[in-house]
Amino acid sequence: MAIRFLFRPVGLALALAAPAPTFAAPACLANGKSFNVGETACLTLEGESHLARCDMVLNNTSWTRIKDECPGDAPKPHPTTISTPTPGPAPTEPTEN
Repeated sequence: MAIRFLFRPVGLALALAAPAPTFAAPACLANGKSFNVGETACLTLEGESHLARCDMVLNNTSWTRIKDECPGDAPKPHPTTISTPTPGPAPTEPTEN
C-alpha cells in the first residue's frame, strides 16, 4: 500500500509534465509557398492575376482579393473599338429611312 502512495504522485507529475500538443501557425498556401496571416501575394486564377491577402475566416485561412491587378503588372489595355462607316460615295438624293 505504501508503494501505491509513492507511485501516484510520480505518475501525476509525469502526466502534467507531458508536452502539450503544438499547433501549426495558421498560413495560406499559394504558388507552392506558405504565407502567414496578413501577408499578400499575387494569385493567378483562370489566366487573370490579382493581389490577395491571407486572412482568417471562421478559424480557417482564406485569400481575400485586395486589387484586380498585381503590383508591377503592366496596365491592361481596354479595348476601344469604335464602329465607323466605310467611306463611300455621298448620296446625291435623299434616302428613305
